[in-house]
Amino acid sequence: MAEKYQVPAVLRANEVLRLIAAEPARWKLMELSRRLNVNKSSMYAMLTTLERMRWVDKLADDTYALGSAMGEFGGAYFRQHDYIAAFHREAGMAKRRIGETFQLGKLEGREVVYLAKEEADTPVRLASSPGMRFPAHATALGKAMLAGLPEETWLSLYPDGEPLQRVTPHSLPSRDALFAELRAAAAAGVAYDLQEGVLGFCCVAAPVVDSEGRVIAGVSCSMTVHEWERKQQQAEAEVREVAKRISASRQRL
Repeated sequence: MAEKYQVPAVLRANEVLRLIAAEPARWKLMELSRRLNVNKSSMYAMLTTLERMRWVDKLADDTYALGSAMGEFGGAYFRQHDYIAAFHREAGMAKRRIGETFQLGKLEGREVVYLAKEEADTPVRLASSPGMRFPAHATALGKAMLAGLPEETWLSLYPDGEPLQRVTPHSLPSRDALFAELRAAAAAGVAYDLQEGVLGFCCVAAPVVDSEGRVIAGVSCSMTVHEWERKQQQAEAEVREVAKRISASRQRL
């Protein structure tokens, strides 16, 4: 997007909201002013406006937290993805069969945005929740969805010479390694994350497609390395079936 079409005040409000969302009850007016290099009067006007619209709440100690309007927006965002209900239905049953956690996500650029989760009752759990973002190349979900895109899109998203973020020591080291895995995932119909996103966890994912075969989301099944050694094949079968059923429910709409 050309910079001339961007509104600086909106960009600055977005920076304020991101800071408050990351650390609620942490930021006061002066701290936000210094952090974002905005003069005190401008920051006061912005926070007052955001508070009036219920985008933020000013707490008793003069720090800020997200307001109720942001919860309404978040709920509306997730409701617009009508395959979430199908995910909870199908993944809820699969979770009980295999005893492991399933997640639903969508691709936004080079990131996975998590939309829903069916968490198994296990001693060790993934610290993820709807709304979280994670580098797509370090997740099975991201790779499963990227694999469904044209290769020219891969080249656009991952320019030559730009390093990949090393989330763990097992994260893919290069664009070439990522593209090789995406081609394998496109052929196999599933993608893997072998401790690339979280140490000690492995994951398999499959894409959710619409009636025209376009990838619109992904479903994953995650577990500890120890459980992966004995459940890998079952996890692959379950995640394929869950993705297939969600895709079918989407196509009936």
